[in-house]
Amino acid sequence: MKIKQAILGLLVAGTILTIQSSCQSKEEIFRQQYVVEGMMQYEKHCENCHQKDGSGLKDLYPPLAKTDLWERLNASQIACIIKNGQKTAILVNQKSYQNYMPGNSKLEALDVAEIVTYLRDKWGNDPRIFSLDSARLALKNCQ
Repeated sequence: MKIKQAILGLLVAGTILTIQSSCQSKEEIFRQQYVVEGMMQYEKHCENCHQKDGSGLKDLYPPLAKTDLWERLNASQIACIIKNGQKTAILVNQKSYQNYMPGNSKLEALDVAEIVTYLRDKWGNDPRIFSLDSARLALKNCQ
């Protein structure tokens, strides 16, 4: 009997998810794709220093969650930091972080676009997608 209830519960949950996803626009599905891909890229390339929850690592690496970064830096600046690193100190929540952040030159523009979209969605209260074209332009113009 419990097995039948569990199977029925799974079927109901699957049906609800299907109905919800069918109600989403193509743009929202595309944005969610960027967020999920960005999360995987973040886990692979950023999480070791900035932590899964974005809390940073003590005085070594700045937090990304609950910070003023999202008001001070735009998506293009964040893209440049991700790709090229940060050689100078960075101020986060009035605290200076001196450690050098290595860039990741192997990341493609799409990877950077997805990471920026994820970061802004997760901690920047900005659900907008940072498009591939925007990332290409930003990376072309990094200083």
